[in-house]
Amino acid sequence: MTRTRGDGRATAPPDGPAAATKAVDTPAPDPRVARSRERVLGVALDLVVERGIAGASIEAIAARSGVAKTTIYRQWPHQAALVMDAFRSIAPDPPIPDTGTLRGDLVVLLGGFAEALGRGRSGVLMAALIDAAQRDADFAHVHAQEVLRRHQPVLVVLARGRDRGELPAGVDLDELVDRLAGPIFHRRFISGLPPDRDFGERMAIAALGAG
Repeated sequence: MTRTRGDGRATAPPDGPAAATKAVDTPAPDPRVARSRERVLGVALDLVVERGIAGASIEAIAARSGVAKTTIYRQWPHQAALVMDAFRSIAPDPPIPDTGTLRGDLVVLLGGFAEALGRGRSGVLMAALIDAAQRDADFAHVHAQEVLRRHQPVLVVLARGRDRGELPAGVDLDELVDRLAGPIFHRRFISGLPPDRDFGERMAIAALGAG
């Protein structure tokens, strides 16, 4: 309905509920796209475990998954982005704990990290990604982003502990992250022994004790 102003000129009707609803409507996700994405990620994981990064090319993933290369490239700009998404699909970010103490928070985080690295495909995939990052610029870039993302929960609890006085005010938090994760990586990739939750918890306590 058109209204008139005091000077007699017509004005547009105000936006009503229907207009607001129309403005925020978004197309429903295409289930076919979701299914093809899930299939591609699953195949990428399988190929990396079976053949390493070199054997998980876009061509190989397309051939095994039955998803066209053009479809894959519409969702991922290159192999590194696809493989990283596949890794994240089985290793999601942990929630940031808040037990009330730095020791309690680190026990939760490192225990979970050690358990994840020691079982299933996570350790194999992590080793493949680290190796690829040394050889390929695309992998180096996405791996650097992944490291920052993975460190973030630990940095949050460390900063919180520092602010509570549980760590020295001038402590280097990035160096402390290395001290926390180092023994777990060493056990998994150097010693060849699968770390578990108990090992991670002990390393968290030991790192704080070394202060």
